[in-house]
Amino acid sequence: MNGMQPEMTPEAAMAEAQSLGMEEQMKADDVFSTAAPTGRFSANALNAVVGAFNEVLAAVGIPDPYPEFSQGQRTLPGKFVRGLAMVADLAEQAGVDNPIDLSDVKDDTDLNLLAAKLDQLSMNEEFVTAATGGPTEMPVDEEAEGEEAEGMDDDTDALFMGRM
Repeated sequence: MNGMQPEMTPEAAMAEAQSLGMEEQMKADDVFSTAAPTGRFSANALNAVVGAFNEVLAAVGIPDPYPEFSQGQRTLPGKFVRGLAMVADLAEQAGVDNPIDLSDVKDDTDLNLLAAKLDQLSMNEEFVTAATGGPTEMPVDEEAEGEEAEGMDDDTDALFMGRM
């Protein structure tokens, strides 16, 4: 990975991460960190995207939410970018317009647009049916509210990687 360029696209990062295998999750996060957008992101805008991302996870049957941000960031964490790339890949496989384009994300306005697109994706019957392999039903996991998502990696990776 020494020859890797810092300006890697999320698609290239996804291909690189897939070649690493499941046991290499930390390396995958590092790969996706290189594809993460940078800018000035407030906690409110970041959490709008996290909330919409968590709605997508719930729609496809993954009850473990991604934890909210407690402060603003200058870049998105690799783990979060990896999750967004997996959702984008699922949308592409389902034949749904891919709402996730991180290449233009530079500020809170861009994050809010991304959140709106993720919200639409979470309600898209075609996407949810393709991602779950069955009819749409959104599970409610009240115990997961307010907890940090420790098990998200395993559940998310298993579901998304199983679809590839």
